[in-house]
Amino acid sequence: MTELSILGVVQMDAIADGMVVPHYVADRKLRIALARVDGKVYAFDDLCTCSDERCPLSSGLLVGRTIMCQCHGSRFALGTGAVLQGSAAPLRVYEVREADGTLQVRLPEGGQ
Repeated sequence: MTELSILGVVQMDAIADGMVVPHYVADRKLRIALARVDGKVYAFDDLCTCSDERCPLSSGLLVGRTIMCQCHGSRFALGTGAVLQGSAAPLRVYEVREADGTLQVRLPEGGQ
């Protein structure tokens, strides 16, 4: 199994409750989205898995603990990445922790 590393991502107060923001991890060439719901932060791949168009989920509709793709209507569970509606593949989700005023996201070592 691939080891995981913890990367500092963004200041905790940069994400208001009920908001989704994109973040680009340059050294991984990876777009992730960060969503805060009821004080808990979720991290997941920002690009929808529903087609070749790859719409950003950070521009989607956040409802409770789900995110819906603005392009195709696929809906995902934030905590698991499971597809709740639509023909998309499950999203990759990442462990998040808050430490020293910073959000840290655990990403796979050595790439996507």
